[in-house]
Amino acid sequence: MASRKSNPIPRRGARRLAAPLLTVGLMVGLAVGLGSWLASGAIGAQPSNGESQRPAQFERLQGFSTVVVNHVNATLGTDKLPVANGGGVEPGLLVTVALDRLQIFDRDVAKLSAGRVSDTAIAAECASGCPAVLYDAFQRSWLEAAVESTAFAVEIPQRVLLAVHRDLPADSLLQIAYAVAETRPVQPPQLALLVNNARGSLRARSIFLVPPQGLELRQGSAALGLTVEVSPGRYRVTATDPRYARQHEATTPAMLEAIARDIKRRYPGKETVIVVPRDGVKVRELMRVARIMRDDFPRLVLSAGQDVRTP
Repeated sequence: MASRKSNPIPRRGARRLAAPLLTVGLMVGLAVGLGSWLASGAIGAQPSNGESQRPAQFERLQGFSTVVVNHVNATLGTDKLPVANGGGVEPGLLVTVALDRLQIFDRDVAKLSAGRVSDTAIAAECASGCPAVLYDAFQRSWLEAAVESTAFAVEIPQRVLLAVHRDLPADSLLQIAYAVAETRPVQPPQLALLVNNARGSLRARSIFLVPPQGLELRQGSAALGLTVEVSPGRYRVTATDPRYARQHEATTPAMLEAIARDIKRRYPGKETVIVVPRDGVKVRELMRVARIMRDDFPRLVLSAGQDVRTP
């Protein structure tokens, strides 16, 4: 892939919001307690013929999740989200990824083709090797959030909500997740993938990332390092714990589920699974693995293939 040196964007500047539907509504929600209510709709037009001003017309939406549902339905369709279980939807930086574009809140920031960025030049500052177009867009967004936090006396969002099409290539999801995590000032954000549960309700599935430089498990940490590599129609299960000196191969979800139950029986205190998607894997397949592993290993960590090792 190509590499490029980009001029780092300074961490201070000014922002003009693209539209009030989400961004201004979110700021108001944050200022009064992270979104007790938000407004949507157009204010009545100013009269031009001297007649008295009409009352403002707007729709009041109860709760941040309602705003998210309306926005995702308008740009992507909540029925296109992957299926999984999760927790409640809490306010944060909203990223929407269709197969043809990426949005931060309600603003288009990158064009996609079949779920991939067309400009593959890598940002030299991105330790995970993410495309510059993503790195620059998220760096700019965090800068704007920092300016707003000073102006409105609110915190920079600590949470990022990823609403992505279920057919998005899994490696595109990882590029986006690493770009948004690496550009946030001070510390990485909490990441949540928006999903539909079995009853069609919008939920947020927490996800974590292996550090861009890989992960070295401390000696004596008793970490299992359970890893599932996902390829189309195949699962490879390994672990870094020397006591787990084996490798499992599965070709069906049922086989993977049986392997997970056996590992949990042998290591009942472990809760983390690292999932590594390979070429050709879609987000929906990634989340199928998460559903299979959730009961036994609920903590989901995604990796772009970085090393996880013991000293």
